Amino acid sequence: MKTELRGSSLPQLSARTTLSRYLRFYASSELHHWDEEIDPDVELTRALAVWERQLGSRPTVLFTNVRGFPGRLVLGNPYPRGVILASMGLDIADWPQVGADRLSQPSPGTKLVERSWQFQSDLRDVPMIRHRPGDAGPYLTAGVAVTKTRATGRLNLGVYRVQVVGPKKALIFFDPKTDAFSNWADYDRAGEPMPIAIFLGASPVHALVAAAKLPADEDDYEVSARLTNETVGLTGDLPVPTDASLVIYGRVLPKLETEGPFAEFKGYYVPARLSNVLEVDAVHFDEDSVLPTIVTGAESGLTLMAMQNELLAFHWLTQRGFCVSSVQYPLYARGEFLGLIESDRPTQEMLDAAMQRDPRCKITIVGKSLPDPWDVLATHPFDAKLAEYRRKGEAHGDRIGVLVGNPPEGRSVEF
Repeated sequence: MKTELRGSSLPQLSARTTLSRYLRFYASSELHHWDEEIDPDVELTRALAVWERQLGSRPTVLFTNVRGFPGRLVLGNPYPRGVILASMGLDIADWPQVGADRLSQPSPGTKLVERSWQFQSDLRDVPMIRHRPGDAGPYLTAGVAVTKTRATGRLNLGVYRVQVVGPKKALIFFDPKTDAFSNWADYDRAGEPMPIAIFLGASPVHALVAAAKLPADEDDYEVSARLTNETVGLTGDLPVPTDASLVIYGRVLPKLETEGPFAEFKGYYVPARLSNVLEVDAVHFDEDSVLPTIVTGAESGLTLMAMQNELLAFHWLTQRGFCVSSVQYPLYARGEFLGLIESDRPTQEMLDAAMQRDPRCKITIVGKSLPDPWDVLATHPFDAKLAEYRRKGEAHGDRIGVLVGNPPEGRSVEF
């Protein structure tokens, strides 16, 4: 199989197509395309890994010739940082100060819009990717699930792995800590299946919001509207964005079956476990629909984790009056386990607030400048505090917070 990338130009498509609307967010990013036939069973993601080694970073690639799915388009590594920022109209200089400011402003709101689809089918028309050799089967990894509370109808967005096992059947994993699990449990207690819609190929801002740990008392589309500073257009009874490429409608049943094993984004396999049965009612799409797929254990999924942590930490701290210069959650720490907070006025109170907001972070470092946190810790004075680290409700050692002091006195030697 050839794996050399051949140019970065896109096929010529009408400016009014769904594909063009989706790919507008990639105008400032390097977007390659691959038009030779490729197998969706491991080979597609293996090619991305080979190119990553060649280029030094994982490329974003539009696959136009996926074996078994003529005419269907798959976008690998769909969420690099620049694309997510473009979906909010921001650049790296604005991030995350402007995003945090927008979270504090009134939402521009949402509006319902009629939209027609060219095709209605089932999962047989959706390119199914088996990402890793040890995965139990093909998975949807970049779908944004829409669920609602049974009592109030409040809409929640979340990213959940979906193992496809048949044309009208899938298995979806809800972590018990998620809002989707709580919503499903309410329907289950009432003896009813939970309605669900899973959309792919809409603005990447919805994927960022879906990955974020947000308060449970607000409609998540309102958060998307805040971050884009624009009204969000929605369509359907269980609303999905009007710019979605593909939508799966179905019901989550009061029934569990074995799902997995699966290669998680954090770089390890999770074992087979019981997950919810998803019965598919319909799949809606257009001829030029594009299917984004997140390669597990790699950059695209971890970038969503890192950016939502950076945004929410910045917002949390500035709302409490702390002066924050930047917040970083490096990808080498899975976008979750190391938080670096820079401030002209670092204090113990700031460190306490940061550790309170994010108990999942194992190491939180606060200081004036943290270009290389490990070099800073080796050469600067610091104070440290410990707190219990819990995973799935059980104690797993400690997490640590570090307040870095001023550098040692003396003039550096120059060569």
